[in-house]
Amino acid sequence: MKAYKYIFLLSCLWLAACTQNNEWIGENIDAETSSEGIVHLNLQSAEISVDTRSITPQDPMTDNPIYDLCLLHYNFEGQLIAKDTKYQVFGTDAPQLGYQWSPTLTIDPQNRTETLCLVANMDGNHPTWPSRLADLKEMTVDLQFNSSNGLISNKKMYMFGYYEGAIQSNKSINIMLGRMTAAVKFVISAKDASSSINYQIKSIEIVKAAVKSYFFPHNSTNNIFGSTFKESFNPSDFQIANASTEFSYYYQIGENISPSSTNHTQVVITANRGSKSTWTTKRYTVDLGCDRPEVPNRNYSLYRNNNYTFNIVLNN
Repeated sequence: MKAYKYIFLLSCLWLAACTQNNEWIGENIDAETSSEGIVHLNLQSAEISVDTRSITPQDPMTDNPIYDLCLLHYNFEGQLIAKDTKYQVFGTDAPQLGYQWSPTLTIDPQNRTETLCLVANMDGNHPTWPSRLADLKEMTVDLQFNSSNGLISNKKMYMFGYYEGAIQSNKSINIMLGRMTAAVKFVISAKDASSSINYQIKSIEIVKAAVKSYFFPHNSTNNIFGSTFKESFNPSDFQIANASTEFSYYYQIGENISPSSTNHTQVVITANRGSKSTWTTKRYTVDLGCDRPEVPNRNYSLYRNNNYTFNIVLNN
């Protein structure tokens, strides 16, 4: 491919990442002096607004509904307080974009720093939650994709958010839930399409798309890439006969952060070029990333809870 445009729109809403080194000290510290209290949680899905000349804003109900929640409470030592693990299920008929939850939790009388973790949309696929926060920070989860089209199964986007700080009875805590995948959209056109030269899109492949995600943000995800999504089309249904025709395709993939040179996520577009009697099959490959292609030392990362739009112009 000789010409393409890349538009990147980024909005990432995360609370500051925990950097505490959590060590195992012992079980049930202060068990006799701790008490219980109601904590008010204000939960909201992180919404990303995309507004360019090529695509319209993504409907929040496509990626952001909360169908169920799991609450994990880790004490000041980084130990899971098992009895504080809570579940809330809204079902497919009543998904939420925001929610106010007032669970009863164990209260540390010394107001030491603790961690609350919220996980959305894993009902039926919950892993065994680790007893140590340090282990949760290194834990990944398999993303549940549909078989071929690169979209999250049943629109149930895994989301994660957390709070780190003192937890007091009747305290109000805001937690933003961020999507655990990146959303990518390809807007495909052809520069030299005309009445005599047509293009027919046969397939789109996303190569080395991550199919796992860490719960907590990481600086590198080189070990969780490796899948390929391929969506095939009837070429006659996606024919570009003039330079103003565009086709848009939307996918969700795991984040790929600081990939090595061999681990860049790519999109491969296979298309017929020519006319009815002289079709030639062409393959166009584009490395994806959050910098424009011409930027020096380009960043090839794709971050979760971000929307990316790639305008790809086929040419020759």
